[in-house]
Amino acid sequence: MKELACRKVILNSNKPLICVSVTGSNLAEIKEQAQVIKRLNPDIVEWRADCLKIENEEKDTFEIAYALKCVHKALRSYPLIFTFRSKEEGGYRHVNFEKYREYYHYVSLEAKKMGVELVDIEMYGKRGVPGLSDMVDEMHSAGLKVIGSYHDFKKTPKRNEILDILKHMEDAGADVCKIACMPKHKGDVFSIYNAAKDADKELSNPIIAISMGELGAVTRVALTQTKSVLTFASLHEDETFEGELRKECIEQMNSLGQVPFKICQTIVDINRRGKLNGNISVIGFMGTGKTTVSKALAEILNCKEVDTDKYLVEKFGKEITEMFEEMSEEEFRDAESVAIEEIAQTKNQIISCGGGAVIRRKNSDILKKTGVIVRLDADPQTIFERCSRRTTRPLLNGNMNIEHIKKLMDERELRYREAADITVNVDSNNRILTCYRIIVALVKKGIIT
Repeated sequence: MKELACRKVILNSNKPLICVSVTGSNLAEIKEQAQVIKRLNPDIVEWRADCLKIENEEKDTFEIAYALKCVHKALRSYPLIFTFRSKEEGGYRHVNFEKYREYYHYVSLEAKKMGVELVDIEMYGKRGVPGLSDMVDEMHSAGLKVIGSYHDFKKTPKRNEILDILKHMEDAGADVCKIACMPKHKGDVFSIYNAAKDADKELSNPIIAISMGELGAVTRVALTQTKSVLTFASLHEDETFEGELRKECIEQMNSLGQVPFKICQTIVDINRRGKLNGNISVIGFMGTGKTTVSKALAEILNCKEVDTDKYLVEKFGKEITEMFEEMSEEEFRDAESVAIEEIAQTKNQIISCGGGAVIRRKNSDILKKTGVIVRLDADPQTIFERCSRRTTRPLLNGNMNIEHIKKLMDERELRYREAADITVNVDSNNRILTCYRIIVALVKKGIIT
């Protein structure tokens, strides 16, 4: 367990905190966001000072000082993180180091009055800059804890490079070491996970490890895997299981990976202390994202994920497309039934099923005996968009059009309905939102406690 005690909060890897950021460009927006934050009631608040639109560049430090007072007045009961994110690392303004240091100097003088507990300093990106070490010492002398951070919006470094970056920041005086990188493929997300595990063993201080975008969004909620002591959620507040997020919120989740606070709070709590009571079998037509959602669920619920198609590939030493070429569909379904029966003998796991797995009632009966069946459903247009660029869909090859997809979906609709204990629509194309809806439904059924 990694822990850091500040004045009013404790950062603890066994009980991570959830932070939301004030990003208003003017005082009116800051006050408006503060009202939302009060309703959400997060553990800690970050003020992104770089988001403030400066009216007079000659008095920029004064304007930041005044805005900080407004943030504190509006959110007096919340401990604050002060952050000025440079444009080089995804922020809104570019300033030279002397100006950057000037802002933080003011904060160090007023920290106790303004409720500032931590400051975020770009310690890796500014490595080698004269005066950085003195700046960190000044923050510590003022009783502040330093989050040493590094952000890469273009790529994700290799596992060993990530560890080296985190080590560098710890050696440079960071009390918490934070890294956030943009993944290009799922392997990059695993690089963050694996480097975080290495850092948990090799570093003395707590860490925050984030993979950005929708692809990496699970790292924002599966904090037992990243060993992170803190995560960042967005201010959207209108989500319920029965309701829908606004379109712009889903677009933000899909581009930036930011998770609305209430969703983040629910999933982080489940990730930390949730218990799975039985198997969760995920079914649905091809292209509904069964594998993607199953893997995310497994990370959130800290359990094993088994893909029936991959199980068959390993068992027969052939790809699914090859099996369809060499077997009749009936023979393939026989092999699939045997695989499902073998897989279902293990309890408390996520089973990602092939698209036609529950066409046979026998298979759904086996799966229901060990837990619940979750159906992922989507519009034919969504399926077409996801599958049209792939050649690994044997039932669609040569018939890649919406009409054929709808025909196949209609043929399976009754069996899917009969088999499913719950159905979740996945047209949003967001794995975290889908996982949240599944989790809420399964908590009600007692499958997750």
